[in-house]
Parts: sequence; C-alpha cells; structure tokens
Amino acid sequence: MHNPYTQSLTVVIPVLNEEEAIEAVIESIKTAGYENILVVDGYSTDKTVLKAEKTGVPVIYQTGEGKTGAIETAIKRVETPYMVFLDGDCTYDPKDIANIVNQLDNADLVIGVRTNGRENIPLFNRFGNWFINFEFNTLIGASLVDVCSGMYGMRTEFAKTLNFETSGFDVEVEIAAQAVKYGVVAQVPINYYDRVGQQKLQPVKHGFKIIFRVFKMAMRNNIYGSLLRTVPPKYEKRSVFSVSNQRASAKRSSSD
Repeated sequence: MHNPYTQSLTVVIPVLNEEEAIEAVIESIKTAGYENILVVDGYSTDKTVLKAEKTGVPVIYQTGEGKTGAIETAIKRVETPYMVFLDGDCTYDPKDIANIVNQLDNADLVIGVRTNGRENIPLFNRFGNWFINFEFNTLIGASLVDVCSGMYGMRTEFAKTLNFETSGFDVEVEIAAQAVKYGVVAQVPINYYDRVGQQKLQPVKHGFKIIFRVFKMAMRNNIYGSLLRTVPPKYEKRSVFSVSNQRASAKRSSSD
C-alpha cells in the first residue's frame, strides 16, 4: 500500500516485554503503508527484540530510564521531518496515523484522542484520565481532551527542542505542557482497542505520579524556560485546536 507520508515520517514503537503483540503491531503499520519504523526497547527480558528483528525493522536499545528514556532516545535518532509514537501492545490502530500526520503541517504536537473504543479503557483509568485532563487544563491553561494518550505525532524539529525531567508514564504530560506553552497542539479522534499482553501501567502509583508532575510543573513560575533548551521564535505563539473527522469542520481555540 502506497502512502504519501512514508518517506517523511518515522513510526516509533517504545516497548518493554511486548512479545505477544509486537509482530502484529509492526505488520499492521507496514500494511498501512509506512516503511520507516523504529522499535526502541527498554531492555526487555522476553522475546520482544527477537520478534521485532524478525520483521526486518531496526531495533535499538534506549538510554535513560522508563518510557521517557525510550522517547528521548527516539527523538535523538529520528531524522525524518515527522514522527509518530504508538505503544507496542495492539491498543492503537496504525490506520489512524494518517489522521495525525495530516495535521502536522499546522501543528507541532498532534494528540490522538481515544474517542472510539473508550470502553476498552478500564473504568478506574478513565476516571483517572478525566481528572488528569481537568488538572492539566486548569493549572497549565489549555483545552486538551486526552493528555495521557500513547499515540501522538510531533514535528521532529520541535521534538528536538524538548527537555525531560520525567522518567516514566508522565512523559506525555511533560511533552504536552511544553507544546502548549511554545507550540501549536492539535487533537484528532482515534480508535482504541483491548491491550494484548501484560499491562505495565499501575493506575494508582503512576496516576498519582502524573498528577504530582502536572502540579509541580504548574507551580514553577519559570518552568517552561528551564524545560526547553532552545525556543525558536516560531514556537513563541501557542494555540490548541481540535479536529473532528470529515463529518465536521475543524474547531480552533486559542489557549493564550
């Protein structure tokens, strides 16, 4: 399947012990027409790396700790203009990559909002996500719907300006906070499915860590200046806009 974005996009899959799903994830990305695929492994102890290498895609080991280490490793490695991240557990649909990439001409960060298949998110996790979104929007000053989504795209130029203080599942809120402050953020609807394999996220432990991270970021008056190594002038204007599917018109709202 030919895809017009295949040469300008790298699809990144951060993984840790995903031997049950990784082959299916990679093959579904290829079927969607994307050739540049990068697996970043967090030193899995199962057969994740062997199964990923079997598909012919490059596999590298992350530096740094947790999911943040995988994201940062990928950002340093990727050279294509755009990158899209998705988890290696079959929860996300590679067909939705196109919805994300379509907005990267207008945005620096595009978040995939899990609108279809929300029933596949455990009820407790849904409540936690709602609270984190509410906290983030209230304290950071934004209008994001799914700040913890594990499927999102970034302009590589923008991604390379990011600096990280986290080491785990709170990496998404840290990316979003910097993008809201210095970039343009878009939100598009995506599908979400049941996970394949053992869940790594511990809702209570990691949920409170994310909540504390958002609060900590908000309480620092000069946080954004310290988080970004360099801030190109083009990123000084911030805005957040949502894009529904083709049945509705795009909706924009400034977060200034």
